[in-house]
Amino acid sequence: MGNSNTMAVSVIGIGNMGAALTEALLSDNHQVCVWNRTAAKCQTVENAGAVVASSIAEVIEAGEVIVICLLDDTVTQSVLKHDELAASLRGKTLIQLSTVTAEESQVFGQWADARGIRYLDGSILGYPEMIREGGGTIVYSGPRPIFDGCYEVLKSMAGKTQLIGEDVGGAPVFDKAIYAWHYGSTLSFLHGAAICHAAGFDIDTYAAEIASRDPARQTRTREFIVKREYDDPGCALEVESVAYEHVLKLSERLGLDTELARVVHGYFRRGIDAGLGPKETAAI
Repeated sequence: MGNSNTMAVSVIGIGNMGAALTEALLSDNHQVCVWNRTAAKCQTVENAGAVVASSIAEVIEAGEVIVICLLDDTVTQSVLKHDELAASLRGKTLIQLSTVTAEESQVFGQWADARGIRYLDGSILGYPEMIREGGGTIVYSGPRPIFDGCYEVLKSMAGKTQLIGEDVGGAPVFDKAIYAWHYGSTLSFLHGAAICHAAGFDIDTYAAEIASRDPARQTRTREFIVKREYDDPGCALEVESVAYEHVLKLSERLGLDTELARVVHGYFRRGIDAGLGPKETAAI
């Protein structure tokens, strides 16, 4: 059954992600008007039911909620920061989903607020195919009333929609925390896979074991961090350090890249040097 609380939505920027967001909105029965500097990129979403505007002014006029998904802040400003467009945006809700820093978002939010434009900042945690499949996460930061006022649009664009704070600029900071985990864990996974490959072990067996361990490990680490108590370790840092030193030595023996292993082992050694050896590893 389709969405009965539909809104008129304009999407500015029809790259891979902008197209995915448009398709998600269309699939939830919203009226969608789109605009892109290269009009040919709008063909696919036009075929899916979107209306293609001939100008930036036209696409702004068409929507109650304006979603902007461009490359970065420089492009966003070049497209939107014009007096005549600001007048058209007054009273509307502008959802910023371009790749921007917290500082850039705050400046843009101040510009919008001074002109009577409701502004909400968002960060997309996922890939275009995840959005198309009804998954992915988009976190937002900005005033709660603005978030609640366009929630029907926001929830149509991702499997999980969350307001993580009311201060504009929070979303780009939160997503970097997720990136820190994602890329660090990805490199660690690849290092382990390289060891398995070099030693002749099945990668699927390795991947399945990692998948079974990850949630429990994250939950346990979270509990230590929240309590800020590290004196009852399941395995002390000094023991973990010895175990990881074997990873480093094995990587060297197998002829693998050891840069990541040296960085990790360095953290263990620094923690021990700081007197944290008997404590839980999370103490570092």
